[in-house]
Amino acid sequence: MELTKEQLQRVAHYLNVKDITYIDLRMEVFDHIVSDIEAKIVAENLDFETVFIDVKHKWNKHFRDSSSLYFGIMYSAPKIVIDKAKNSSKKMFFIGTFFITFFPILIDILHLPFSGTSQNIMNFLFKYISVLCLLFLVFIFYQNFKIKEKSTYSFVLKTQFPNLFFGFIPIFIPSYFTNENVLDYFYLMLLFVLILSTVASSIFFRKHIETIREYKVA
Repeated sequence: MELTKEQLQRVAHYLNVKDITYIDLRMEVFDHIVSDIEAKIVAENLDFETVFIDVKHKWNKHFRDSSSLYFGIMYSAPKIVIDKAKNSSKKMFFIGTFFITFFPILIDILHLPFSGTSQNIMNFLFKYISVLCLLFLVFIFYQNFKIKEKSTYSFVLKTQFPNLFFGFIPIFIPSYFTNENVLDYFYLMLLFVLILSTVASSIFFRKHIETIREYKVA
């Protein structure tokens, strides 16, 4: 059997109440719930209200408000959103962690000294890169703020917002070199965090835009 228009609206309202408004999840979850209800009505010969209560009980555990240390406990969303966001960003997280730790450590191990002229050039270059990254992050977050549609990618992007303030630190570092004329491991790591955060934010923003286009076409 197929649900009536009014019954479908009841399901849609239930998803709205549970904040399942993320376009890359909503249609999928909506179809699953409708299929569950229709199958249970036919299999057990029950009325819609009885089955709807039972199906909601089954799905409520996926919709409970949740947070994760992965993104920061200050960012909450339905559990199903958190789980998909973690899966979407896990690869990027591990790649970023590798680069942030490996390259600064490698440079620190090499312990290469730089002349005063080279230090001036590299300090200017690093600060120039920091300014570009910061401006690009401002642009990305502003564009994301203007878009009304939500996706799991926009949720991940929202959790990167504190990096916008963190981005000011590399700009005001006096020098990326120690008194021994070698690159400072800690300052270099801060710069890498800013660069990789900018790259990750641009990727998640692009995927958010692609998701909106995909579901609008569908």
